[in-house]
Amino acid sequence: MTMLALRHPAIIGAVPLRHGWAKVGNIGALCAGALLVAALGVLPPPLGAAVGVAALHGGLIAAALVWGGVGRGAATVAIGLLFVARAAAGIHPAGVLAYVLVPLWLATLAWRGRLSRLALSAPWPWAAVVTGALAGTALGLHLMTCASRTLGYAIRVDAATMIPALAYDVGANVLSAELFFRGALLQSLWRRWPFAGALSVAALAAALRYTLDPFVAATELRVGAAVYMTLLAVLNGALYRWSTNLLPGLAAATMFFACYRLLAKS
Repeated sequence: MTMLALRHPAIIGAVPLRHGWAKVGNIGALCAGALLVAALGVLPPPLGAAVGVAALHGGLIAAALVWGGVGRGAATVAIGLLFVARAAAGIHPAGVLAYVLVPLWLATLAWRGRLSRLALSAPWPWAAVVTGALAGTALGLHLMTCASRTLGYAIRVDAATMIPALAYDVGANVLSAELFFRGALLQSLWRRWPFAGALSVAALAAALRYTLDPFVAATELRVGAAVYMTLLAVLNGALYRWSTNLLPGLAAATMFFACYRLLAKS
């Protein structure tokens, strides 16, 4: 056992970087191709949206699951559940509830100890979870203040808009980012580099994911994504190092996006 493993129990037994990412190449290529097709608009809008969500978020979750040794079957389930959830949301407003299936399914894997390599396993650090939720809320409130003062955004509470957005965040957006960028990428890099270097690269990758998102059109949103996603990535990386668990970061990101969803263009 290496000194790194002794210092950081969450990565014991994790697949080495050179082996882990070799197993996700096919998934990445297929999902990138599907995302490109969805972004080009060659599919009917409802189908294109479902393919886009499954390719982007399902691909990130699938890559993390395969890297973490959970198996390609579990990765396929992740992609399938996200496709069904987005398709259901397009058919009927109540269909957004299907997004809940994704975290519930991952919770069953974590309960059975299959996500331990991705730092999602008992014992759960509840004090760090509360800290993460408070820190994510603080960052979200800062975003709300800056956006309202400089970009003309208003703060609105509209259940018809917020519920689908929050369902998407909880079931796809937050899960995919935390599992991939912290559970897989940051762990892999930390095995080879000092934590500061590993966190810097993982944070940059997370920021690029949102900045280059083909479904984000507004320039000011891309700029804001670069800044706040970097801050959120650094925050969640610090929470991960402190707690050796992804749950505090999941709480922080959920609260941050809950604040973000309160913003609306005036």
